[in-house]
Amino acid sequence: MRTAVVSGVARQHGIGRQITRTLLSKGYRVVGCDLAPEEAPEHKDVAAYSFVRVDVRRPEDVRALYLHVERLVGGPHLNVLVNNAGIAAPYLDTSDPLASWHAFIDTNLTGAFLMSHTLQPLMEEGSSAIVHISSTRALQSEPGCEGYAAAKAGLLGLTHAQAASLQRRTRVNAVLPGWIDVSGGEDRISEAQHRWQLTGRVGAPTDVAELVAFLADERLSGYITGQHFVCDGGVTAKMYYPEE
Repeated sequence: MRTAVVSGVARQHGIGRQITRTLLSKGYRVVGCDLAPEEAPEHKDVAAYSFVRVDVRRPEDVRALYLHVERLVGGPHLNVLVNNAGIAAPYLDTSDPLASWHAFIDTNLTGAFLMSHTLQPLMEEGSSAIVHISSTRALQSEPGCEGYAAAKAGLLGLTHAQAASLQRRTRVNAVLPGWIDVSGGEDRISEAQHRWQLTGRVGAPTDVAELVAFLADERLSGYITGQHFVCDGGVTAKMYYPEE
């Protein structure tokens, strides 16, 4: 059985939880981790899913995750690591911008490095994959999102650097979601907002999860590494001129 670790699984309708569901549906054994254990997802197939409380900023937490995975897979047999954990709200706290900056960098970027570096000895040589969940804000911004944008852009650099460092051992790629509705239908998205996407609709967590599953599968994407994939309904490719 192929084994995956997915971070940031707590949000009920979030990307991390949907990645977990999708990988389970494709026959993976999944270890989920998050800072909020009380919100950990429940799955009917309890034998294929386990949860570890992890703050990705804390080396001791990530080391505990390592030991859990090692006991589970019995050696260097981890197939997939998905670094999804992070602070989702993109805007800086202007009351303490430096603390806000460090919070984004430490969680969204350093956490992904720490997870990758610590778990790498467990990854199966030649047929394993790391997928970083970045954001289209790595490529474009609104005012006030310096820390978030810098961290998500940093994941792109981390992606191609790790792809070089881990060549022939582990493939490393990144996914850049755009507007993904993680509200579970609670947000009221207007028809105009849907039409703004070139695809005619806002994205769903399944859109990201299926792309992650593709990048995780050596049979389908074994020749792809060091790349980033935008999943945003075409918005970053759309030319826009303000109306007069």
